[in-house]
Amino acid sequence: MSFIVIEGLDGAGKSTQLKLLGNYFSQLGIECETLHFPRTDSPFFGDLIARFLRGELGNLEQVDPYVVAMLYAGDRRDASELLNNWLKANKTILLDRYVYSNIAFQCAKLKDAQAQNTLRNWIYDLEFSYFKIPKPDLNIFLDVPFDFTVSRLTKHREG
Repeated sequence: MSFIVIEGLDGAGKSTQLKLLGNYFSQLGIECETLHFPRTDSPFFGDLIARFLRGELGNLEQVDPYVVAMLYAGDRRDASELLNNWLKANKTILLDRYVYSNIAFQCAKLKDAQAQNTLRNWIYDLEFSYFKIPKPDLNIFLDVPFDFTVSRLTKHREG
């Protein structure tokens, strides 16, 4: 059993790598479950996240990062029972985005390094200590050039 998270920008290849890992584990006879965050189709937090992403809660860069972090953390909190059930069943879990995406996207909105550190620690404590969501065994960060992700997203959206 493993709990693996793949993090990265949109278009970095997270879904592709998740699928490849899932296929690999399946070939080895390892039972896997996958989940993509945020779950914009889930009730409560997912609906609010979808509204936020559409700009219905205000300009994406102007909504307080603590409020946005709480939305994304709440989505993971709502999914934690499912994740814990998979862990108890000794299934391998593969996730597209998790806590570090929340930290990266929200801290990027702040210019001051001390404010970023404070927010980073707050999100980490909120998710793992207060909400007690399960901690992954491995976080994989796909570090690709920004131009690469823009090119992939443009091709994907243009068909």
